[in-house]
Amino acid sequence: MKIKNILTIGLVCCGFAAALTSCSKDEESFYTVSEYDSPRILNTDFPDGGFSINRDANLYFEVLVTPADYTTVKWYADGQEVHVGDTIDKAFEAGEYTLKILAVTTQGKETSRTMTLKVKPLAGDPVAEEKPAERLQTPGAVAKVSGSNMKMVKKVSINGQLVDVTSNDDSFIEFTIPAGLADGQYRISLVDENNLSYGGGLMTITNNPTVSKAEFSAKSGDKLTMPGCKLNDVASVTINGQNCEIVSKEDTKLTVKVPELEEGSYEIKASAASGSAVKFLSDGGFVEVATVKVTLIPEEVLWEGKHEVDWGTIWEDQDGTVTAKVKQEAKVGYTLRLYVKRTDTEYAMGCAAVNWADIVKGGTDPNRGDVMISFEDTFIDFVLTAKSFELLNGGNLQVVGHGFDLLKMSLIPPSEVTLWEGKHSVDWGTIWEDKEGTVTAQIKGNASAGSKLRLYCKRTASDYCQASPTVNWANLITGLSDPDRGDVPFEGEATLEFELSNKSFELLNQGNLQVVGHGFDLLKITIE
Repeated sequence: MKIKNILTIGLVCCGFAAALTSCSKDEESFYTVSEYDSPRILNTDFPDGGFSINRDANLYFEVLVTPADYTTVKWYADGQEVHVGDTIDKAFEAGEYTLKILAVTTQGKETSRTMTLKVKPLAGDPVAEEKPAERLQTPGAVAKVSGSNMKMVKKVSINGQLVDVTSNDDSFIEFTIPAGLADGQYRISLVDENNLSYGGGLMTITNNPTVSKAEFSAKSGDKLTMPGCKLNDVASVTINGQNCEIVSKEDTKLTVKVPELEEGSYEIKASAASGSAVKFLSDGGFVEVATVKVTLIPEEVLWEGKHEVDWGTIWEDQDGTVTAKVKQEAKVGYTLRLYVKRTDTEYAMGCAAVNWADIVKGGTDPNRGDVMISFEDTFIDFVLTAKSFELLNGGNLQVVGHGFDLLKMSLIPPSEVTLWEGKHSVDWGTIWEDKEGTVTAQIKGNASAGSKLRLYCKRTASDYCQASPTVNWANLITGLSDPDRGDVPFEGEATLEFELSNKSFELLNQGNLQVVGHGFDLLKITIE
């Protein structure tokens, strides 16, 4: 409803009330509208989660403001004025924009609304990925932008300048950043041979040492690699105020050693050889302090960028590099973590997959096991199984689903998982046995050769004490039987560790786990 109609209804109501009693001074002041009033945006129909349109559709929306006769509405995309007027009906290139609607009165009073505008590409459009390492460049540098359908891109527009693409195929383009660009963010456009222009996203230009992100995770005492540009010029780095050893530095990456710290979040600062502060890129702006989340368990980043996942735009490891890394670095029990950001207001769900089959169990639609994603979710986890590696041997990793952006993928080694806990007095006649097979099934489903089986024990006998994990009284690791089974003697309270072998799984396919021996209480069994 227009504001003028609202006022008309209000005045009629006040006139009707006058038949019974006159309007009060408060009512008169409420219905008085002048250029000296503060502006208000009256819409209740702004879409949750922001606007979302396809590339071939215009953004159409009408803003209702008061005082209508004295207020001008201005529209900004990424800080640039793109329209003036109550109603916008405008085309945008594909990409994600920060949209600001500003209402200003003739007296300079103002109010605003800020939200996202997501413009989706069409099938067959060139689509640029937003890899942080590619999106931070220096003037005059040769930039590479990865994506899909990039073979059709012949030129790139940046800051009003058209530059030629010097190399490309379907998965990338290369071009030279114009010299003389000032530090800041610039939206690039991808131009084809017919001079049709497609959205290419944002690129940050800097003339100084800059790290391309401001949030990190690392293991205490381990190495931390920070991507960026001109990082050869970095002279010192501190974490939590402690000077870090610089392990190596190149133009595009800097590696330091993290101090021995307890788990928690700590500040990172860095200085250039000139003495100036090194900048970190955060939400499109530059900051001088970054954050590292220190853990005791390492998290290895497999891929990082920004990919909009929908049923027709799934993320795929097309060249197989991520898949190869998972097969090389991970084992059964590792966690594949997907960092996500929900974008769709109707529904959002996602799943790590191979050939559209669930990476964990191999299920396919409608039993694939897609995980629902809320606006509060930051990551979803998939614990790799033997089935996972069977699938990965037959195809490359995918992330399928709808309604979210994929921001990062990482591998997390398994923490120690408790298989059984209690108190069982072990002697030759009272061995511990997995009679129901539940512990055995967990080992077979979630462990592999190289996993660690641990027995937590407490000696109780005064004559002697020894223990061994077995199947049918054969050593779980070697398969040997008494008298060469290899029982382990120990004193007091002890944790006995056994590294599983291929032989272990041969045995577990023939029977259930046992713990045999003499003179101790078995308190816990774990796997890592």
